[in-house]
Amino acid sequence: MGIALSWSRLSDYNQCPLKFKLKYIEKDKMFKEDESASPHLIRGSNVHKALENYVIQKQSNGEMPVKITSLPEVENTKPFVDRFLENYTVVIPETQIAIDKNWNRVEWFSKDAYYRAILDLIAIRKSDVAIIDYKTGKMRDYDGGPTGKGQLHLSGAISLSLWKDIPEVSTTYAYVDHRQTVSKKFSQDDREDLVKHFDSEYDKVNSDKDFKPTVNEFCKWCPATRAMCPYSRKI
Repeated sequence: MGIALSWSRLSDYNQCPLKFKLKYIEKDKMFKEDESASPHLIRGSNVHKALENYVIQKQSNGEMPVKITSLPEVENTKPFVDRFLENYTVVIPETQIAIDKNWNRVEWFSKDAYYRAILDLIAIRKSDVAIIDYKTGKMRDYDGGPTGKGQLHLSGAISLSLWKDIPEVSTTYAYVDHRQTVSKKFSQDDREDLVKHFDSEYDKVNSDKDFKPTVNEFCKWCPATRAMCPYSRKI
């Protein structure tokens, strides 16, 4: 079994195979993110945790003593979350999901893990499944990246595979700072094409032996030194 992928890992590979190798295979300390040093990461983590706790508290009728940070963006997002709590049979707060090569669910750290995803909110009813990914910060256009099939497509492939008896899946970026969403809808008719695409992406990454560097717009932020990469802007 090769290295398990997530959207962030796949995105890093498609951005620069060498970056992927240094970050995930060699695990170079230069690529280890220090979340405590980034106010943006801290705020994003706080927002995600507060919205997760909000769902837990609502489902316990207020009996579960969980802390909910009263950030404005959290307060503004609560009515959005309430719509799922009111209209879907099952609502699951932030959850780690790993699937194997057959697109069946396995344990997060299973040796058979093929793709992994952290889904911020899952809402299930007979007619459809809704997958929500909370986003903080700048709102961006969703074009699916270089392959045309991005994170919302991967979430769709995983969800369609896990809930084959449910006809439709919607995957959504919820931009909490802007009170706007970006969504993609998929049906079970799309499952084969999506699975085939991400199977191909997995094979591409795991068959690479060279991991050649790729010059791109993110090079100026890359921590790789000149000794690691010929295109590095660092000494």
